[in-house]
Amino acid sequence: MGALWGVRLWGDFDAESIHVVERVTYEVLHSSLAPVVFDLRHVTFANTALLNHLIALRRHRRVGLIGADRLMRLMIEVSGAELPVFPDLAAALSALSADDTP
Repeated sequence: MGALWGVRLWGDFDAESIHVVERVTYEVLHSSLAPVVFDLRHVTFANTALLNHLIALRRHRRVGLIGADRLMRLMIEVSGAELPVFPDLAAALSALSADDTP
């Protein structure tokens, strides 16, 4: 198994607060080529601002999610985004380190 970046988010994420995630993501993109897993277990609200950010990141890295709530899963499904949701970090690590395509 390879390495990956884990980003734990908590709180609300919308157009007013997405800059925090963008800043962290920028640092990750310039630090490593490893896949990125976002832990959403402590996110209390997320709208399409976060979803759009994750979709954009998918163009540059393999991306996975853990802890996506029902609303986030629905937004992913409706958007048609290819953002895999995993039950835990171990599953994400196993799947994303075996996958060679961004």
